[in-house]
Amino acid sequence: MTGSKKQKIIECLCCMAFYLIFLFADGVYLGSDSRGYIEMIPAREPLYPLFLAALRAVFKEDIYLYAVAFIQCLLAGYAVFMSTGYLTKRLGCGKSVEYLIWLVHAGTALLTRFASERGAVYPVNIMTEGLTMSLWIIFFTLSLRALYSGNIKSFILPLLLAALMMDIRKQMAVLFIAFTAAVFVTGIRRFSLKTVLKRTLAAVVISVMAAALAVCITRIYNFCLRGEFVQNTRDMNLVLTTSLYVADKEDAALIKEEGARELFCIVMDETDKSESNIAYAPKDWEGLAVHYEDHYDLITLDTTKDLFEEYATAHGAAPGLEAQIEADRLSSVMVKSLLKANAPRYLKIYAASLLTGMINSIAHRGGIINIFAGILYVLYIILLVICITGKVSEDAQCMAGFVLLLIISNVGVTAALIFCQSRYMIYNMPLFYISLMMMALKLKDAYLSKGKV
Repeated sequence: MTGSKKQKIIECLCCMAFYLIFLFADGVYLGSDSRGYIEMIPAREPLYPLFLAALRAVFKEDIYLYAVAFIQCLLAGYAVFMSTGYLTKRLGCGKSVEYLIWLVHAGTALLTRFASERGAVYPVNIMTEGLTMSLWIIFFTLSLRALYSGNIKSFILPLLLAALMMDIRKQMAVLFIAFTAAVFVTGIRRFSLKTVLKRTLAAVVISVMAAALAVCITRIYNFCLRGEFVQNTRDMNLVLTTSLYVADKEDAALIKEEGARELFCIVMDETDKSESNIAYAPKDWEGLAVHYEDHYDLITLDTTKDLFEEYATAHGAAPGLEAQIEADRLSSVMVKSLLKANAPRYLKIYAASLLTGMINSIAHRGGIINIFAGILYVLYIILLVICITGKVSEDAQCMAGFVLLLIISNVGVTAALIFCQSRYMIYNMPLFYISLMMMALKLKDAYLSKGKV
């Protein structure tokens, strides 16, 4: 074994050891959603519950969650090592830059450990983020390889990974959007319009096929486990919660189906008692966003979840999956009836969530940090424009542009479905600062070598 290979192995082990320190120091973290994955409830995507079940079958009941967290820590370390090694090699950077990139990833982990309510790094969480945070970094790296290569066949691996990630957490569907947009945007300056359109069409086709694969996996999983070839339940609840939050009691007249209208009236009475409605929210965007976030789970978990299933059961549906499917149907009826009439209020919530999401993608919303985040975005875009107009490092341009598309796609889709808390946004935080650093370094190099950009 050469000295170079030994060094890489040692570096990879050091990255893994960094995350393992938190496991040994803090132990396994069980969040509010953990039980649902452990119990393989119908509302959860299949791959993470299967991952837990596989390790539960191999290890004893009292230690298998440590095995889960241990593997997640190893994956987190590998993802950082693999991505950092590729980026520094591709962009021609030395060891000092490689160490700086490691520090950015480490800093993100330390923020989640010491500056968040969770008080734990994601790899020790028994939640989908334990895997998806690391897989996001790997997807990002594989996608950059595909974008750099210009080879359509290279699209398959990152989009296949996106499909698997979608079956861990549906939020990962945004990766198809971001990747396809990146193929188009980053190809404009490198290829003819015909080639760009051909590559973009290929990305769309492969994305559709990959997403279809993810849907099939979920349905097969539910068929094998529950005897029903169906998607996960309660997906409609995300939009339902917002629809109820922005509705008025008078909107009951919009709902033609008697059962859905009856449920709506009951829910509106409950939201009125708990002030879980936009009518009780402050007028400024941040106050609105905070109120919406604080009352989202009150509507989703404390009000509609059991109520809708109990109503379905009382009207003939069998308890369990059948009742949940009927509850989803009632939710769909309610959403379709309410959404159009309340579009202006919905857009107001969406705008507040967008701002929150953009800030939480690179910092944490609140006070002066909002201004700091805005300045960072302006700086990022200025550096990107200078790199493009000055023809400085197409590789750095491509990376920075792709990260911006990932942020916009993630925030744009998430804000339409649920509030943009840090847990959903943090995926791109290290990538943003790494891209910012890379653009600054490349511009510095260009300035020193030419005397100007």
